[in-house]
Amino acid sequence: MSDLSVDYAVLNRVRHNLDHIAELMRKPGREMRDVTGDSMGVPELARRMDDFGDEWSYGIKQLTKFSEKASKALLKVKESFERLDHELAESQRKKQGGK
Repeated sequence: MSDLSVDYAVLNRVRHNLDHIAELMRKPGREMRDVTGDSMGVPELARRMDDFGDEWSYGIKQLTKFSEKASKALLKVKESFERLDHELAESQRKKQGGK
């Protein structure tokens, strides 16, 4: 027997948090993408604001993507452990029934 255990409640909570992070990041990413430097008035400031908005939007998009991928990976881990738990329970049931 193995000493390995999985806390499904923790896995579910972490997945929920990652999904929530991804959702929270979408709004500021869209808003920063829509900000234009022209509203700043000063040409150099406008150019820098445009650059910042592009970089911010890209960074937020990456965080969103990574959060979604991490959530999906945790779901696969959870499903694999649940499948293993079921297989082990079936094996034990058959073994006890065969005695």
